[in-house]
Amino acid sequence: MKKDYRFFRVNLKEVKPYDPHELPHKIKLNANENPYGLPQTIQEEILRRAQNIDFSRYPNSLAQRLSEAISHSLGLSADHIIIGNGSDELIDYLVRTFSEEGKKVISTAPCFAMYKIYSQINGSSFVGVPLNVKDFSLNEEEILEEAKKKDASLIFIAYPNAPTGNYFAAEKIIKIIEESNCMVVVDEAYYEFGGKTFLPLISRYDNLAILRTFSKAYSLAGLRVGYLLSNPEIITEVRKVKSPFNVNTFSQLAAEVIMENQETLKTNVHRIIQERERLVVKMAEISPFKVYPSYTNFILLEIGDKDNTDLVFHRLLEKGILVQVTSDPTFSHSRYFLRISIGKREENDILLQELENITHDLVNKS
Repeated sequence: MKKDYRFFRVNLKEVKPYDPHELPHKIKLNANENPYGLPQTIQEEILRRAQNIDFSRYPNSLAQRLSEAISHSLGLSADHIIIGNGSDELIDYLVRTFSEEGKKVISTAPCFAMYKIYSQINGSSFVGVPLNVKDFSLNEEEILEEAKKKDASLIFIAYPNAPTGNYFAAEKIIKIIEESNCMVVVDEAYYEFGGKTFLPLISRYDNLAILRTFSKAYSLAGLRVGYLLSNPEIITEVRKVKSPFNVNTFSQLAAEVIMENQETLKTNVHRIIQERERLVVKMAEISPFKVYPSYTNFILLEIGDKDNTDLVFHRLLEKGILVQVTSDPTFSHSRYFLRISIGKREENDILLQELENITHDLVNKS
């Protein structure tokens, strides 16, 4: 029987599904998760309170208690926030709210893959403006050139950026906010590991929104909770496309408990930062690798060409260490990197030893 593809959407033809690279491993360093998880006391508190959940009822549609907890912590009113089923869902909502078929979404190259995927799914075209190849800095003039075109609608800027791990100059981002005709979303998924934020500016600019997540610093990747911060007018528009009961009751509860225990969780964030800095120093001593400074919970390591990068990836995988290969042809056709999440100290020590061992293979190969 001949297959009939008339039901398929044309704009999905070029979409490549997100690949989480779920391969067998012993040490998982490919997804930028918090390796320490939630402290036992916090887990027990979540489970204790969960006994009072009526699972037969729909969750609170606006995640009101969680919204108020986050807003109170940040010194905002609850009408400045919307809760999402992870930041991914909120990226989808933003594209659906502020872009459409025939419109253009702009970001950097490289950037978080879901900006492009959700743009394509929703019928928008995507433009990735390459970062400066020398230092991964922002090409704000090229972004503005694209943003001033009639079909431009939305700009995503990760701060700090993934996968490069660096902060862009704040004045460059402000220039984009002020001079573009677009909605500008600053994605602060890794805020807790660097500390810089555009939050004080949301009351100044009517085209600025900020994304944050509980997945990285707060060890809640498995329950999918993110949030969007902006002025009430933007939040009202985004709610028009929001699913009515998008964040389940258990996830809302868990995030509430985390908000009450932020100080406790900062201990693990500091441990990750300390390990990150130690790894940067140690990896810089291993030739021929080039390691880049990071303000996130991962490190970007440049090996060389594709063959060498693949060799290192597979040799690590043979030892049970799963990392992430990253490249972007828009940024460079010849440069390949490994993005490596910060693990526990003992995991990082194993990683360092295996990288040392692999250098002998690279030398012999050359």
